Parts: sequence; structure tokens; C-alpha cells
Amino acid sequence: MFAIEIDIDELVKKSLQINDKRARDIVVRRYGLKNPSRITLASLGDEYGLTRERVRQIESASLKGIGGRIREDEEAKKFIKLTEDYLKNVAKLRRSDVLARDVGIICGFKDYDPVFENKLNFLAKVLGRPYVIDATPSTHTIWHIDENAYRVATSLIKKLFSRKDEDFDAYLVEIVGEHNLSENVILNYLSVSKNFDVGPYGHLGLNHWLKVNPKTVRDKAYLVLSESDSPMHFREIADLVNSMSDKSRAHATVHNELIRDPRFVLTGRGTYSLDE
Repeated sequence: MFAIEIDIDELVKKSLQINDKRARDIVVRRYGLKNPSRITLASLGDEYGLTRERVRQIESASLKGIGGRIREDEEAKKFIKLTEDYLKNVAKLRRSDVLARDVGIICGFKDYDPVFENKLNFLAKVLGRPYVIDATPSTHTIWHIDENAYRVATSLIKKLFSRKDEDFDAYLVEIVGEHNLSENVILNYLSVSKNFDVGPYGHLGLNHWLKVNPKTVRDKAYLVLSESDSPMHFREIADLVNSMSDKSRAHATVHNELIRDPRFVLTGRGTYSLDE
């Protein structure tokens, strides 16, 4: 299914055969085709002495011209087939960096390359297929071939945010029943949210949930003990708390936090369990 030989770099090179050097430079830097960082309209405007709107117009006209020129190119058709076939096999939607890693492997690359991801996003934008939705403060860049898949993904994320508890397993059971989706598809859809994460002990959920992203020493200690089948000495608790953070706390500091928090119960000489 994915036995398609395609040279992404060559296709990008063809795309950039633009006579206007300024327009070519704007496209290359706006889409990060040589360096991972994408340059803003304002920065390019300052450099060229243009308004932000004028830079946007140059970019838009350039993309339209490129699309019209390469859309019937055989390599472009291969690109569309490869990426759309890939998306059909992952529930029609994928986070951009994950797609870039997988397509990179198909194309013979061993490691993820952010510039390669930028090139894929650029080509999809130029060709108009598959659909690419730019990143927002709350979501990663998203590729899809089905508006309904995108709507479902958005709905699942909103539903997770609306939960008053922090029980991801209960959420999964509910969503599987409502939407008749597999757990893998649900996780794929949720992964497009920047607020969805995996905790220190493998718990899935939102990054403000305690089990996913404990922020304070007390919350980290609570998580440590909630994962233990038996009481633990405060030194052992402190070591595990420190393993979750770049900042190391002294054993005594962690011990003091345990003493001050009613969630922790002294069960022996320096050993604690949860008051549950």
C-alpha cells in the first residue's frame, strides 16, 4: 500500500522555482524549508520594509502560483496518494509531527526531522490535499481527509475537558460506547490536543490532572504513594518525587511537606501511607 517511491526534496525544489527571489525567500522562511523555525510575517516585513499584510499577499500569491504549476506533476500526485493512503489507515486524521515521523520512515529516514515535517506541511498547503489545520495555542498542527473525523476529534477533546472527575478509564469506556470507536482511534484523536499528556506512571489525561502533571511536592508525593501497595519511607518518597523534577529537594524538605498535609498518615518510623 505504501510502496511509493517519492523524492520529497525534489518536489519541494520544483515548487520553489520562483523567478522573484524575494517571493522565494519569503516562502522558504515562512514555511521553515531550510531551518526548523518558521519566520513571522512581521519579521519578514521589517527585513524587507514591507507591511505585514503585503508579505501575506506575496506569500498567498506565491502558493497559488506554485499549486497551479505542480498540481499535475507526477511526484505531486504520488505525494497526495501516499499521504491520503496513510491517513485512511489511521482513522483519517493525524497529528503533524507523528505523520511526519511515519511518512519519513516510509521515505527511508530513520529519525524525525522538523524540517521534513515543514516540507510535508508546505506541500499539502500548496496542493490543497490532504487538509492541514495550523497549530493553535491548544492544538498541534492537524492533517485530515475527512471533516467528520476532525469534528469528532474536537468533540472528544471538549468532552474530556468537561469531566469533573479525573478518571480517564471511565471516559474511555463512555466514549467507546457512544461513538463505537476503538481505544487506539480515540487516543489518536486526543493526541492532537496540547493539553493531552502521559503522566510519570503512564496515566493518560489532561495536563492539569494530578496523575498526569503533578506540580507541587505534595502532589508528587501523593502520586508516588497512590502507586504503592504499601507504606513507604519518606526518603524513598523523596527520591521518587525528585525523579519527576529537574529541581532536587532535600529529604527533610519532602518530609516536612508530608507532615503538613493531612492526606499523608504516619504509619511507622518515618514511613507514610495515604489517608484513604
